[in-house]
Amino acid sequence: MTKQSNLQQAPTLRFRRMTRKGYGAFNTMHRVVTIGTLSSLALACAYSSTASAQNVSGRDPRTSPDREREYEIEAVTVTASKLATPLGEATKLVTVLSAKDIAAAPVRSIQDLLVYVAGVDVSQRGAHGVQSDISIRGGHQDQTLVLLNGVNLTSAQTGHLSFDLPVNLSDIERIEVLRGPAALIYGSGAFSGAINIITRHDQRDGFSATISAGQHRLFGVEARGTTKWGRSINSLSASSRSSAGYIDNTDYLINRALWQTQYQLSPADKMTLQVGMLDKQFGANSFYSVRYPMQYEYSRRYFSSLRGELGSGRLRIIPTLAWDRGYDQFDLTKGSPQYRNYHRSNNYSASLALNYSSALGLTTLAGELRHEEIVSSNLGRLRARAEEHYTKYDGRTNSSLALEHSLRLEQWTLSAGTLLQATSLEGVKTRLLPSASISYRPTGALSLSASWSRSMRLPSFTDLWYSSPIQQAGTGLREEQSEGVELSARYTTSLLQGYVSGFFSHGTNLLDWTKTAASDTKWVSRNIGKTESRGLELGLSLRYGEYLPFLGLGSRLQLDYLYMTQEHDAGQIISMYALNYLKHKFTARLGYQIGPRLEGSWALRVQKRVSQSEAYATLDAKLDYLYSSRVKLGLEVSNLTATKYNDFAGVEQPRRWVAAQLSYSL
Repeated sequence: MTKQSNLQQAPTLRFRRMTRKGYGAFNTMHRVVTIGTLSSLALACAYSSTASAQNVSGRDPRTSPDREREYEIEAVTVTASKLATPLGEATKLVTVLSAKDIAAAPVRSIQDLLVYVAGVDVSQRGAHGVQSDISIRGGHQDQTLVLLNGVNLTSAQTGHLSFDLPVNLSDIERIEVLRGPAALIYGSGAFSGAINIITRHDQRDGFSATISAGQHRLFGVEARGTTKWGRSINSLSASSRSSAGYIDNTDYLINRALWQTQYQLSPADKMTLQVGMLDKQFGANSFYSVRYPMQYEYSRRYFSSLRGELGSGRLRIIPTLAWDRGYDQFDLTKGSPQYRNYHRSNNYSASLALNYSSALGLTTLAGELRHEEIVSSNLGRLRARAEEHYTKYDGRTNSSLALEHSLRLEQWTLSAGTLLQATSLEGVKTRLLPSASISYRPTGALSLSASWSRSMRLPSFTDLWYSSPIQQAGTGLREEQSEGVELSARYTTSLLQGYVSGFFSHGTNLLDWTKTAASDTKWVSRNIGKTESRGLELGLSLRYGEYLPFLGLGSRLQLDYLYMTQEHDAGQIISMYALNYLKHKFTARLGYQIGPRLEGSWALRVQKRVSQSEAYATLDAKLDYLYSSRVKLGLEVSNLTATKYNDFAGVEQPRRWVAAQLSYSL
């Protein structure tokens, strides 16, 4: 056989770009795209089916006579502005996690998933996201904005509750993680970054269910069904997960449910209704103080939203109404009414966004009115008339108006705007929070960007009022303010992706729970002064399956690293959260496929906070066997090496934890 004939028989690869399709936090077009992990910014525990390219011709590459493989390069769009922005043109560092990424990862919660995102610090108390503080680039849990389909679900009571979300993993289409101050994009609470969770709206009838069981009496069940009725797409998901705990008083029971209806008014117009609930109870062994190992907490949350997407042509109108109610009962000692706290919060919001496209670019005008209130046994001023345990009350109304304009000129994307923020909270001024960014694409593979933005955060109700044997709210608290700059470069081809980002942020009036001396008996909430954070993020992603086809063509290796340092003028003050930042974080993720039925992934994390004397490492693994097109068997091992570690002093984290699961889809 001649050399020429050998070349003719060798498989060839053709990569095609998808048509750009968008989703934005304010314009929410809901044009469905297949979100992959083409960008190295995405979580890479992806296995073959995650990143596998689509055979666009409809032929099976394994059986086609000419053995030609055609693949699509996924076009990822992100909410890094109020506009639908292709990931390659985004001027901020954004990580996109797809539904397939989530399915491939060895995780049981959104919190577990975020552990492997560069720049994100997940400080866990307990297992499987029972109670986690999520922070970004040196911030803390109160400085990270959490959204569901662009609707703010950050808890005004305390950031400890922000991830009490009525969303199951099977509901998620993708998760977008945005670093740095982002008031213009998401609102004033995006002090150090934001996490936007976007849910699925399947276009056909379907059903799926998963049962899991494992060590420490772990048991879980999750089911999701979708059906089309006329012009509407309807889905219902429900889950229950429980464990007896890995040490004393770490048991938990978590129930979730989410209903979604999307009604197509016309080809261009639609309305989307969401109603969800969460019910959770868990043992909180030393969660907030090692002096009290029998702490216990009960929480419930109800959420509903109605969003319209109206108009066609140049003008697009997006109105949104939302209501969010939370209940929380905290026992300093389980079963004891002494120092028991009751809280009930309500958040009401209404927003309207207008997107106008012209020859001069795309202009967005968006306004939001949000009222936050709490009745409590501990937080707020005394009520004139008590209601059972709820003897105190506090509330505030926040309003914002944002204007942004974006212009694309060949290889350039320019964007600028500002957000005007006002609140009824005493002592807090109206703030103007501008933002500007630029992106340049010298080649199809390379993108360079720069951004500058400001943001702010109001004190939580806990900051303002909380009192206990170990904590005392301070007086005269002011809003935090931040300003950030980021320079980044991204390189993206079909097989290799990489990024590097340098960032700097300046914070003033930093809010934290502090002590002035180790002998102090109570932590006090204070504005502690100024901070300057700077750091570097870099990553590399390789589709090594193209070189090792026996591991699956979509197999991928992902490496990410974060380095950060921080300076402050708080002196020798002892910080509970704000100054305990993540200094180093390295993650390595490997996904592969052996044959048509066996898929696996490995995830390594090595990290160190400034409060820790040395770094620690954890290794997670997952193996899936595709029994049939409808049935899948899985085995997961968390902390395979049984590393002893903690994210908070005195709060031991689980060692090795083995679980199995059975999944069925129709």
